[in-house]
Amino acid sequence: MAMADFARPRGTYDIKPSETPAWQAVEDLARTLFSHYHFEEMRTPIFEHTEVFERGVGDTSDIVQKEMYTFVTRGEKSVTLRPEGTAGVVRAFVENKLYGGPLPAKLWYLGPMFRYEAPQAGRNRQFHQYGVEVIGSSDPRVDAEVIELGARFLLEAGVADARLELNSVGCPVCRAAHRAALIAHLAPIRGSLCADCQGRFEKNPLRILDCKKDRDRPEVKSSPRITEYLCADCQTQYSAVKHNLDVLGVSYVEDSTLVRGLDYYTQTTFEFVDDRIGAKSTLLAGGRYNGLVEQLGGPDMPGIGFAGGVERLLLARAVQEEEEGAAKIDAYIVTFGSDLTIFDASLRVLSLLRKAGVTADLDYAGRGVKAQMKTADRLGARVAVLLGDEEVANGAVTLRDLMTKEQNQVSEDACVEAVLALLSR
Repeated sequence: MAMADFARPRGTYDIKPSETPAWQAVEDLARTLFSHYHFEEMRTPIFEHTEVFERGVGDTSDIVQKEMYTFVTRGEKSVTLRPEGTAGVVRAFVENKLYGGPLPAKLWYLGPMFRYEAPQAGRNRQFHQYGVEVIGSSDPRVDAEVIELGARFLLEAGVADARLELNSVGCPVCRAAHRAALIAHLAPIRGSLCADCQGRFEKNPLRILDCKKDRDRPEVKSSPRITEYLCADCQTQYSAVKHNLDVLGVSYVEDSTLVRGLDYYTQTTFEFVDDRIGAKSTLLAGGRYNGLVEQLGGPDMPGIGFAGGVERLLLARAVQEEEEGAAKIDAYIVTFGSDLTIFDASLRVLSLLRKAGVTADLDYAGRGVKAQMKTADRLGARVAVLLGDEEVANGAVTLRDLMTKEQNQVSEDACVEAVLALLSR
């Protein structure tokens, strides 16, 4: 008789009690920061009717072709564990007639997703995503706001060096001309493309540029770029997005090969990449999907959003902390307690210190006070800025001189002056 296998399934993992604080910190940051941008949380089922993803994600995508966990229920219905968040959120937006309320609708989500992939660092069969969606506006300022929110989320989560890559994949009008040029260019090598790309050749040749097997071939790398075929409206929209990012102070690198792996994307596409975490280097990515609402049974309505992986975010943070090593800073903010506004206070204080020229940082992993103090010591901080329930209640901070071990409480408004005085000793 075969022995029972009680090990966790391949591609899954247990989040141990010592690790949950880091996860909770990411979740708390999502709730706090997204609400500051006037996003409201949407919670959708973990499984949907398979058609939601076949139509929403696109039947030429790797997700639909290879990676979905699909099964038939006792009622002979085909259902699928959600492989991504956007299709389910848009389905819920349509089914609940949220288009009848104030627009644009600004929604965010957080939860587990499932894809049958070969597990490796930063890629699991059960993984967790946070994401935002803005439905009901085609204003390029919305594109810039969503991208700026992604940049700020990563920064406040402790990842400082993610590179923003930006492109436009056009609309059905201009994409038709590009499609014809792309097919003509790739026709001589069609027979030598991988099986997936041969299937995409007529239906969605743009996806060939994103193929893991063929995208580095010289013939594919020299393909006509969609940006060369943008219609006037898409060119105007793309230029406006870049202008608005410049206004917001968000730096980016244009990448005309960036097409993303999902069929619903139109116009703006973007990725935040950190090459330090290995081959699966995308931390957060998204774009416009102006036809998706209509495809899922709703009115013709534009949308844009992004999604990021919690696992990759924590991996990037760990790599960055390791690289920082013994980097010296002036002040380190240590948070503790149960008051949810502590995190808000820590961000305010951190911003004030940095604006005053103080090199400062704080813990984003939700670790205990002892671990945070060890980090402050490892980073060579002169001052620890302590923020707990008592401090927040008093509108104050406690400053601990890490050389003399003396500490005293000052008002939050007086924090910068007091820290500068300690540093001048």
